[in-house]
Amino acid sequence: MTFERTGQSDMISHLDADRPRAQTLVMSLDSPVRMGPSAVSRRRFPRPAEDAEQKSVHYAVADYALDRIEYQAQLVDAFVPLSDCHYRWRVRECFGSGSYEFCGLADGFFVTFAETEYHTPQAAHFCSPDSLHIYLASSGDGEYVPADGGPLSFEAPSTVLIVEPGKQPPAEVTLAGVARYIYIVVHREVLRTMYAGSAHELPALLQAFLDGDLERTSGRALPLSAAMLRCLEDVQTCSLDGRRRRIFLQSKALEIVCQALEAFDQSECFRSVETTKHTARGVLKAQRFLAANYVTPPSLEELAAEVGVSRSALCTGFRQILGLSVFDYIQDLRMQRALTLLSEGDDPITQIAYAVGYNRSSSFAVAVHRHFGTTPSKLRRRNTPTGQ
Repeated sequence: MTFERTGQSDMISHLDADRPRAQTLVMSLDSPVRMGPSAVSRRRFPRPAEDAEQKSVHYAVADYALDRIEYQAQLVDAFVPLSDCHYRWRVRECFGSGSYEFCGLADGFFVTFAETEYHTPQAAHFCSPDSLHIYLASSGDGEYVPADGGPLSFEAPSTVLIVEPGKQPPAEVTLAGVARYIYIVVHREVLRTMYAGSAHELPALLQAFLDGDLERTSGRALPLSAAMLRCLEDVQTCSLDGRRRRIFLQSKALEIVCQALEAFDQSECFRSVETTKHTARGVLKAQRFLAANYVTPPSLEELAAEVGVSRSALCTGFRQILGLSVFDYIQDLRMQRALTLLSEGDDPITQIAYAVGYNRSSSFAVAVHRHFGTTPSKLRRRNTPTGQ
C-alpha cells in the first residue's frame, strides 16, 4: 500500500495496496490469526485520523488503466508507463519518498513492488474485500488492524498472508520505516479459478474462504523462506522491460503465491514468530555485511556478534532463509566477483585471486573449478567476447 497525501486521485489510491508484510502479534505460528474481539495485542502505531485517506483495491484491471490516472504531474516526480495497466512512479513528499511499480496482471490479480522511506508513520483506512493478500518484505514496519480485531504486525523481515472476506468494514493500515516489499492481491474468484477442481489442496482457512464461510478477516505470519526472499531480490534486480518484464512479474507473483500457500500449510512446523523474526533480521543483516566484507570475512562468532544472534541461530537461519551455509554464501560472493573480473578485464589470475580473498592462486584455481567446473584461464576464454 503506497500512502500518499489525502486527496490524491482514486487511481493512485487503489495502488496503495502494496506494503511490507510482517510478523503477527496476535497469534502464534501454530494457528491462524483469529482477528476477532478476543485479540489482546497492543497497537504500536496511533490510529488513523477520522479524515485519513480511504484506500481500496478494485477488482477490474481496467480501473487501473493509464487514462484513469488524472493527477500524475502533481503526485509524482516521475511516471513511466510500461503498458496500459503496468507502470512505475516516484513520490517525494514531506512524509517520505519512494519508488513503486504496479502491474495489473488480470481482473482481481495485482502485484506491486516498492522501495520507500517513510520519515513519519503513514496511516489510512483500507479495504479490499473478497481477497487474499500476500505481503513479502525484507525491510520496513507497520501494522494492519481489522475493524473487529487486534493488530497484525508488518515488521520485516517476514511474510504475512491476510484473507479478507466480503462486506468487511475498512481496516486500518500504517506503514513506517525504510521498506522494500512486494504486495500481491488475489481475488477470491481468481483463487477459485487457480484451484478449480483442487480446492481440497488448499489450507482449511482458504477452503472456507472459497466456500463463502469465512466471516472475519484472518491472517498468518509466515517464515521468510529462501525461495520467497529470492523472489523479492529477483524483482529488485530485474533489468527486463516491456512485455518481458510483465511476464516476469507474473511468474514471480505466481511463485510467491505458491510458496506462501505452502508455508501457510506447513507453518506449524516452525518456531515462534518472535524467534523467527529475530533470526531473519540477523541473517539479512549478515548477508549485507558479508557482501561488503567477503574478501576478509569475520569468523562465525564475530559475524554472529555483529548481527546480534547466536552462532547456531545464524547458521540455521542462513540455511533456512538463503538456502546456503555461511561459508558457501561467502564462496558464492567471491566466485561472482571472480567471474566478473575474469570476463571484463585482463588482470593476472594471481591478482584476481588476491582481489577476491585467496592468498594462493592454487587455492583460487581449486575454488573456481569446484564452482564452475573449469580452470580460471578457460573460464576467462569462455566469457571473453570474440575479437578481444
